[in-house]
Amino acid sequence: MSGLTNQSLLSSNKSDSLTQVQLHPLVILTVSDYVTRHALRQQKGSIVGAIIGGHNGRDITMEHAFECKLAARADGEVIMDAEWFEARLQQCE
Repeated sequence: MSGLTNQSLLSSNKSDSLTQVQLHPLVILTVSDYVTRHALRQQKGSIVGAIIGGHNGRDITMEHAFECKLAARADGEVIMDAEWFEARLQQCE
């Protein structure tokens, strides 16, 4: 550890402003449902999804969740279908 001091990356000082996170119960149920189905069906690969919400300063809300459509590229890599995702986001507006 030459040249490094023993400094913590975390502050022990209290914050002047609190971050408030509101997690809608439907988000928890949706994520849980996707994971459970994936496991019961013995599916391989990752589960890809999105959580939609908002923020106002340090107030964060997580209101909607949905599974994302995946697409295979020519080289075999699996990526999120960007066109589908953009259309899905517009539906949430």
